[in-house]
Amino acid sequence: MKTWFDNIRRFFREVREEILKCTRPTREELQESTTVIVVTMAALGGFIFGCDFLIGRVFSLVVTR
Repeated sequence: MKTWFDNIRRFFREVREEILKCTRPTREELQESTTVIVVTMAALGGFIFGCDFLIGRVFSLVVTR
C-alpha cells in the first residue's frame, strides 16, 4: 500500500525527470522568436490604431451633423 509520502516522492522524481528533458533555446531561436513577437505586436498596434482612427472619424462626422 502506497502512502502519501511515496506519492509525493514519485511526483518530485517525475518532475525532476521532465525538467532534465528541457533545453534552453539557442541564441538564433531566441532572436527569431523575438522578431516574430515584435513584428506581430507592431502589426496589431497598427491595426488597432487604424480602427480607432476610422471609428473616431465616423463618430465625429455623426456628432457634428
